[in-house]
Amino acid sequence: MIRYLKSEQYKIICNLWFVIAAVATVVFIPVMVSTLGAYLGETGFLLTKSKLIQGFYLGQVGFVVLAGLYFGREYLRSSLRTSLLSSPVRHKLLICKFMSIFIWTIGIFLLSAVIAVAVLYMNSGNDISISELWDIAQTLAPCFVSTVELVTITCAAVLLSKSMIVSMSIPVALILGLGNLLLQYGRIFRFIPVVSAMNGFFVYELPNYLELAKGLIVQGIWSIALLILGALVFEKRCVK
Repeated sequence: MIRYLKSEQYKIICNLWFVIAAVATVVFIPVMVSTLGAYLGETGFLLTKSKLIQGFYLGQVGFVVLAGLYFGREYLRSSLRTSLLSSPVRHKLLICKFMSIFIWTIGIFLLSAVIAVAVLYMNSGNDISISELWDIAQTLAPCFVSTVELVTITCAAVLLSKSMIVSMSIPVALILGLGNLLLQYGRIFRFIPVVSAMNGFFVYELPNYLELAKGLIVQGIWSIALLILGALVFEKRCVK
């Protein structure tokens, strides 16, 4: 397992597009956080939290792209066949791939959060207190859970479709507005990924969306179900 994990980390480092997307995500989130305005007329510390979670909502696009690039690369130029020749135990390979993308997701999320908070407080000229830092951490926790769930959904979509474009395009479209557009046609669309967890990205919960805890659970069910289905297909699929 350790050898498999090292191999997957090496694949990530050697994937130029993944590295570019990772750097772009780390840069994009703090820039968005520093330039976005109030969403619901927030002021003071509430405005700080609102700008942070808005930035990380848009930043989910970067994490989705990273997941699609990493898993999708296996289906280019017979890469998966080569991977299975060197790592023939499929479930171990799959576990290590998910561990690898989660390691990078956690690292990029934490680095982006640290830089974003530092940029916000440098621009305001105020000092950050321990209580405010703890409040920010609690605010960003649902954003992190939602991001991990979307990464899982994207990776599972690659396993099912064998296409990085298809797996990335649907979550990105939902993040950038398709989800809210679908919501206009019926409240049932509150239960689709992205839309279900929308209240994690507002300082005040909105009645149009599911409650935060319920929304994260619904999105988690989506991610677990697609992960199980994707893993079963990956185990049974013939690789030529």
